[in-house]
Amino acid sequence: MKKLSIILLLAGIALALQFSTPNIADPDAFYHMAHAKVYAERGIFYNEFPWAQFSIIKDLKSDIWYGFHLFLIPFTYIKNGILGMKLAGAFITFLTLSGFYFALSKLKIKWPILWALVFVLATPDVMYRLTMTRPHNLSFALTAIIFALFLSSRKKYPIFILGFIAAFLHSALSWLPLAVVILTSIVLKLRREPAKLNSVIYLALGIIGGLLARPNPLAGLKLVYIQVVQIIFVKWQNIPLTFGRELKTPTLDSIIRNILPVILIGIIGIVLYKIAIKKYRTNEIDNSKNIFLSALTVSIFFLFITLFVARRSYDIFTGFTLITASIALTLYLNKLQNLKHKNTVISILIITIGVLSLNSVPLFKAYNETAWAVDDLKESSLWLKENTKPGEIVFNTSWDQFGSLMYWNNQNYYINGMDPIFQYALSPTLYWKNHFILADAGYTNTCGLIRCKQEEIETTPAVLVNDFKASYVVLKKSRNPKTYFYWLKDKTFPLVFENSAEAVFKVTPLK
Repeated sequence: MKKLSIILLLAGIALALQFSTPNIADPDAFYHMAHAKVYAERGIFYNEFPWAQFSIIKDLKSDIWYGFHLFLIPFTYIKNGILGMKLAGAFITFLTLSGFYFALSKLKIKWPILWALVFVLATPDVMYRLTMTRPHNLSFALTAIIFALFLSSRKKYPIFILGFIAAFLHSALSWLPLAVVILTSIVLKLRREPAKLNSVIYLALGIIGGLLARPNPLAGLKLVYIQVVQIIFVKWQNIPLTFGRELKTPTLDSIIRNILPVILIGIIGIVLYKIAIKKYRTNEIDNSKNIFLSALTVSIFFLFITLFVARRSYDIFTGFTLITASIALTLYLNKLQNLKHKNTVISILIITIGVLSLNSVPLFKAYNETAWAVDDLKESSLWLKENTKPGEIVFNTSWDQFGSLMYWNNQNYYINGMDPIFQYALSPTLYWKNHFILADAGYTNTCGLIRCKQEEIETTPAVLVNDFKASYVVLKKSRNPKTYFYWLKDKTFPLVFENSAEAVFKVTPLK
């Protein structure tokens, strides 16, 4: 009965988060569902991807989210596609919270369900990310379980299986559980404990298996390199690619709202740990020390990743900080004999959840209000589907429009999608020509370099026709107002469709 109650509670939280808004948290959800539908319709070994014509993904013919897209296939059979997308997101959230709860339970942490609630409410960005229909949350949950099994179990095959699943679902984050286990092994080695190298090897073999168990695996590994490694080099060179917000380092406001509360929880955990270990003989808490010091090390590592590489590591930093604090509190409570004091601690933890929600919930609601509408680019896409030939190329000014366009209309092909690094990796020249149009500065002329001389500038119509082979251009008026009004007035291209938010222009042959 207790397990059923916990399942129902976590499922209720997942559904409440997902259906708290009619909007979609992230545009990638449209793309992931669209790609899953391709596999549902054309078979799971179909590896062509012509929908992103000027992306290296098309040329390499591999899918770094292959396992995740297979996971989504059942949800594509739901007649109401948006409902399927929402239910898929809720199921991912449920699995993420269940995985975190299981990891805490395996580590014998007191009140794991309360700590799962703290994870939901600790920061607004993590709360918002929990509603995304994407594989990152599952990668975190699998990593937390692997961490718990690595420290609490002698069995190696579960770690192998979980490593395989983690890499198969999301190859770009296949390094995550291995990094966590290696950091844990270093802590064990420094504490002169067995480093469990066999378990590390089993995990590595599972990850390798997951990376190879997909069509065209070597091309998939190249895509992983581009998304994980090459993107870091590009950022270090200060090349201003149009990254998503989560790939940037956090702002001061984001640090205050998302990082500072978690740091405070971690500091409280360290203080409790220091108090608790004075009550124990050394041999009584060796494994608890291993858990605490390992989780703290992982937490600090991902704090630096969050601050100096990308804020998308919020959830990993938050999760392992909560493991650090929860094991410290467990140690403290295990030696606390006074029931009244224990009840006081429970009350403080519940109050803490309430205080955290005062920071997280309002911003979570604000994020939802500005999220992607469920009918994003729907009318433009359906018009194109009904009025164009299959395979005609539609120029989408921004990479984040690709998911919606492909979701509503997979008859046409588009310019690029997913992360902009994939277009840049194919051709920096084409990336910059696209970039200036996206920046609403290329409505008459554009250029294939970040800084151009007069003789290097080309007319936008010539670029659209000769370089991108485009037949149509889709604009969001709020993103490209100058381009929209200039083309409308100048008759650069005929306007063939528009509504209050979108416009479609037909690219005419050059005279």
